[in-house]
Amino acid sequence: MDIKNVKIDVLGSVGGKLLLVDVTPSYAYVDGHRTGSVTGYKYTVVLEERMFDKLSVRIDGDKQIDKPIDGNSRIYVRFDNLELSLYWTNAGHQVAAKASAIHSVNENIKSQK
Repeated sequence: MDIKNVKIDVLGSVGGKLLLVDVTPSYAYVDGHRTGSVTGYKYTVVLEERMFDKLSVRIDGDKQIDKPIDGNSRIYVRFDNLELSLYWTNAGHQVAAKASAIHSVNENIKSQK
């Protein structure tokens, strides 16, 4: 069986509390070189239920949500059709993530200090 055909339990892997921390453009590549063409955005989330690991999720198309403006705002999100896949680099196995949409669960909740 090809590892690319394995289906990963997404909720079991990432948990239910996804905190948005960054939004960056995703670019097209031609012959292994990045072009100036933006094809979508990567939404980086902290997986609070998974020892605060981070995961970047690529969504093709226009930007759907902005990153938090300041360090005191928290935006929890959920993804539509989130898919995880594994790939290999010289640094070892990596996880790629893509989705069709992102939604705010409860925007701009101020942290309690």
